[in-house]
Amino acid sequence: MDDIISLFFILFLLWFLLISVMLLSEKSDLIERLEKMTITGKDEEKINIVLEGQYKEALEDLMLAYEAKIPAALIGPVGTGKTLLARYFAQKLGKRFYWITFTDLVRPHTLVGYFDPIKVLQYGYTLQSFVFGPLLKAVLSGDLFFGNEINRADEYVLNVFLDILEEKTLEIPQLQRRVKVHEDFYFIVAMNPSEYKGTRKLSEAFRSRIGVWIHLDYPPRHIELNIIKANILGGEIPEHLLERIVDMINYIRRDSAVEKPPSIRTGIYIARFAIRRAQKYRRKATIEDIKYAALRVLPEAIELSNPEEKTIEYVKNVLMRIGI
Repeated sequence: MDDIISLFFILFLLWFLLISVMLLSEKSDLIERLEKMTITGKDEEKINIVLEGQYKEALEDLMLAYEAKIPAALIGPVGTGKTLLARYFAQKLGKRFYWITFTDLVRPHTLVGYFDPIKVLQYGYTLQSFVFGPLLKAVLSGDLFFGNEINRADEYVLNVFLDILEEKTLEIPQLQRRVKVHEDFYFIVAMNPSEYKGTRKLSEAFRSRIGVWIHLDYPPRHIELNIIKANILGGEIPEHLLERIVDMINYIRRDSAVEKPPSIRTGIYIARFAIRRAQKYRRKATIEDIKYAALRVLPEAIELSNPEEKTIEYVKNVLMRIGI
């Protein structure tokens, strides 16, 4: 009986060691992947952007504002390419792109930094245990900080930016330090129009520190068509079908029954989905693929003024009205 127990114990130990080795190997592999995929320097990813019309003009305005050392704001509806333009601008300048999308959950320490509780146990409340926030990183390194949906932040959070933009200093309460802002630091914000739900009125103190206001809207038909073409990730789709997608998107944007219209991204997703469906059946995309994709993309991409109306039924009616 003792021999059986000993054998069982040895087998259990072997099993435990095998599982431990497998887990360690898996963890090591994940760490290696994390290291490879972590962005540590300037973002080298190719950005597909169509610099025509308002986007070309906005990029030129951003460059003028940067050269004049004036903070800039991009204003426009959801999905008009504000973030993409800011990322491209940072890449054009050769700067790292640090950013935060503001919500009620974003607090000053989200921007500046905080103490890591685990490291505090080892090092105490010192620099070794302090986690630098994206704003602090950009301020110290002279890179670009992008505040997305800035008019969803509360005034208490926005106060963090006042000294940065006026006195060129940043207070770090956790470290009881005030640091100088790097002379190459640049600040861009983006916001939705004030009539959008969930937006707040920016304080006069903050508004006065933003000097250049660049307005973007949904682009003209031919530019949106080019944007979709540039972002379909391969595959083929006839020109007339891409035009039908743009027709559909623009029809919905003009409809007063729609509170939140479809973004440029929505058109891109419809085109991509339709192409992949056609490829699945080893044929070219058809109008039926466009219809199929639209019914699966559009209902959750828009919001109607009447909350009792179902978006799926609305989309079906639109497709019928425009002959898709």
